[in-house]
Order: sequence, then C-alpha cells, then structure tokens
Amino acid sequence: MVDFGKMVDKAKDWAGKNPDKADSYVDKGSDYVGQRYGHEEQVDQAGDRAKQFLHGDQAPGRPHEGQAPPPPEGQAPPPPPPGQEPPRP
Repeated sequence: MVDFGKMVDKAKDWAGKNPDKADSYVDKGSDYVGQRYGHEEQVDQAGDRAKQFLHGDQAPGRPHEGQAPPPPEGQAPPPPPPGQEPPRP
C-alpha cells in the first residue's frame, strides 16, 4: 500500500529546499494541462494552491473558500446542497 502522507511530506520537504524548482514544475504542469484540456483560469488557480501547499501556506485537509469544515469526530456530515452528490469516503 502506498503511503501518500509520506509522499506529500517528502514533496513539501523537497519544495522547501528547492522553492524555485518546485514553482517551475508546478507552472509547467499547469501550462500543459491548461493548453491540453482548457479551463486555463481554473488550472492556474489550482497551480497557485499547489504552490501554497508545497510552501506550507495551507495545511492538507483545510477547507477552501466555499467549503464547510469537516464535522467533529464521530458526527455525520451535513447533507449536501440540493443538486450535489454527497462526498464518498
């Protein structure tokens, strides 16, 4: 089984030691995805968030704008807004 938490920690550690390279790789990936699939504005926003995450400006699992925070331990999440499917575990 792959431990994604360790992979994320290693990526953040490497990005902290090589911030210019990390930003360059994120930019190149964002440019490719935007050109290949469109939606450049959304892809650029995702790239900016990836850079923030790699540089420690955002903790994993922290809610983004427009998202409700997770429910307290042991409580069920609130129902999704009309027209949306509930998140899958």
